[in-house]
Amino acid sequence: MTSAVNPSGIYTDTGALKSLKAQAGKDSAAALEQTAEQFESLFLHMMLKSMRSTTMDGGFMDNEHSRFYQDMFDQQIAVELAKKRQAGIADMLVQQLGGAQTANTHDPSGDAKLDLDRLRVYRPIASSAIEAFAPAHDTSQESIKGFDSPEDFVEKLWPLAQKYAAELGVEPKVLLAQAALETGWGQHTIRYSNDVPTHNLFNIKADSRWEGPRAVVPTLEYERGNPVRQLAAFRSYPDFEASFKDYVDFLKSSERYQGALENAADSSAFVQALHRAGYATDPKYSLKINRIMDGDMFDQVALKFKGSAAAPLT
Repeated sequence: MTSAVNPSGIYTDTGALKSLKAQAGKDSAAALEQTAEQFESLFLHMMLKSMRSTTMDGGFMDNEHSRFYQDMFDQQIAVELAKKRQAGIADMLVQQLGGAQTANTHDPSGDAKLDLDRLRVYRPIASSAIEAFAPAHDTSQESIKGFDSPEDFVEKLWPLAQKYAAELGVEPKVLLAQAALETGWGQHTIRYSNDVPTHNLFNIKADSRWEGPRAVVPTLEYERGNPVRQLAAFRSYPDFEASFKDYVDFLKSSERYQGALENAADSSAFVQALHRAGYATDPKYSLKINRIMDGDMFDQVALKFKGSAAAPLT
């Protein structure tokens, strides 16, 4: 929606606040749009400021004057990013404050039978990352470009799931069912703003232990059973095999998931232990994965690949 409020888009334009106040009395919907956009800009600036604080100081150009101009630049970047609405924060505020109903309020987990084709990701709520630039991954030689359907998702990833599930001692369908829930059958994997994929099938977050590239997106977490929208950084990989490998390393290197690994022979128990250990905050996380695993699709694909060599895909 186009608004007459603050057409300049310059963060130093303090007159925009007066214009916004006047606009609120004439066109409350347009004013709400602009207010939400400005709130998103403030939020993004806070995020950029926090990211800057994690970098090492030093160098002859690092002083209070350079930091002042750097902050001015970050504030303008935040304004430009907010205008593009890629973070989704402004849109969420408009929906909540304006009383609009969200387009997708149906929870497939409540169905008696899970509709696999309609399954959507439950943690990241925007597939485009906030960062303006992606890592220099060469994607020209990737064997897997995308997925046309849930069946295509399972068939293309089965060899990789088979290979890395063996390292954990679980069935391949466990890894695929979890990846299906996390990414909506590969349709909603996290991508950078220039459409470069992160290949993060398991939505593993980029905490202080992660030294590789990352993507920051709005996510839906649960606190005391209530959904809460947050910004979180997720790991980025050069291909899907790297995602599987890191998932295995992630579980094996953490004490909190040892209980899950001890139950690897029982797929349902493994998923439940993974959930109890805190892999996801969704209270129905293990239930959703187990429902996906109960589908006939995995058995059909397993029969198709039975006896064939599972050559790794890169």
